[in-house]
Amino acid sequence: MPEPQTEQRSTFRLDVQLHELLTKPQQRTIPLPPIGKPQAFPDPVFPQQPELLGPVDPDDAWTPPEKRHWKTRQIYHAMQGWLFPYIRSRVTPGDFHPLIAYLFTEFKCNLDCHYCWAFDNKVKGMTEDTARRSVDWLQGTGCRVLAFMGGEPLLRPDLIHRITDYASKLGFWIYLPTNARLLRTDVIDKLADAGLSTFNIAVDAVDIKPGLPNLHYS
Repeated sequence: MPEPQTEQRSTFRLDVQLHELLTKPQQRTIPLPPIGKPQAFPDPVFPQQPELLGPVDPDDAWTPPEKRHWKTRQIYHAMQGWLFPYIRSRVTPGDFHPLIAYLFTEFKCNLDCHYCWAFDNKVKGMTEDTARRSVDWLQGTGCRVLAFMGGEPLLRPDLIHRITDYASKLGFWIYLPTNARLLRTDVIDKLADAGLSTFNIAVDAVDIKPGLPNLHYS
C-alpha cells in the first residue's frame, strides 16, 4: 500500500522566480558614487497654514458632507499632477514619459503582512541624499505624481515630511500608503500642511514586527 503523500508547503510567500531573485541575487555591481556633496532638503516651515490647525474635540459630532466640493486650487493641483503630464507624454517625442514614480524610502515595516516581501528589517532605508536627487531627477522627466513606498514609510516621519514639503513645492501630487499604526495627529498635521495629496490606509495584518515602533489605538 503506497504511503500517503503529504502536502509540501513552500517556505516563502512569493512565486518561485521572484523568491530566487530576492534571496539569491546575482553578483551586484558597484554603484557609481554621487557627484558633489551630499544633498539635503530645506528645513520645512511648520505650520505654513496655521489657520487650518486647531484642537480636536472628541465630542464633536461632525458628519461628512453628502457631496464634496473641490476648490479651484485643488482641481488645478490634481490636473498638474495627472492630466498635464499625460498630455505631455502623448505629444512629446520619445518613449520615456513616466507619469507615476514610486519612491521606496523604507524597506522596514512594523507589521508582517502575508503577501509582502518587506520582511527583512535589517535593510537600511533611502538616504536623504538619494531622495533629494531622485525628486530632482523626476522633476526633469516631467513626472508629477510621487508615491511613497516601503516597508512602512512612516517609520521615519521626519524624512517623509521633508520630502513632501520639497516635492509639493515642485508641483508633485503626493500619495502616502500606510498601515496607520504610526499615523499620529502631529504627523497628519505636518504632512497635510506640507502638501500631501492623499493618505491610503491599508491594514492587512495585526502581527507586530519586534523591535520596531508601534502604536495601538482603540
